[in-house]
Amino acid sequence: MIAVRVCELPFKENNMLRLMAFALAACFYLQSGLAMADEAAKQLVGSWRLTSWVIQVVGGEATEPFGSNPKGRAVFTSDGYVAFIIAGANRKPASNNDESAALLKSLLAYTGKFTIDGDKFTTNVDISWNEILTGTAQIRFFKLEGDKLSLRTAEQVSAVYPGKKVVGTLTWEREH
Repeated sequence: MIAVRVCELPFKENNMLRLMAFALAACFYLQSGLAMADEAAKQLVGSWRLTSWVIQVVGGEATEPFGSNPKGRAVFTSDGYVAFIIAGANRKPASNNDESAALLKSLLAYTGKFTIDGDKFTTNVDISWNEILTGTAQIRFFKLEGDKLSLRTAEQVSAVYPGKKVVGTLTWEREH
């Protein structure tokens, strides 16, 4: 029979070992999460064409703010930036100030550095078409299935329908 001698560590050293073990476990856990986020970001890199944009007004109806065939592109770069531009389908060149103002209402554009955490996609906006979004963190939830990307907003106050709460869903297809 082999005798094993168990040695109790003083309270301070025992707590230090526990703390070191916890820190090491946390490090491995966080690295795996970062690796998954990094992998998702790599899968998004490229150019995406908008196929639909639906806004569900909370307590109201679903709408297509720029019509049934909006134009749009999202471009994700390998260094962690994204740019979105969405325009109404039937825009025509402006010939006066009123028409120029109307064109601004049928446009949405912003860009910034993005991060991914699970299915949460956050853009820290540095430039936006009307300055409402500049300096904000735009949070979306994404689902990627092959060459199809779906982005959904949380319930939020709308930039398109001022004063109303909405949930927006945008569907994109990868451009080849």
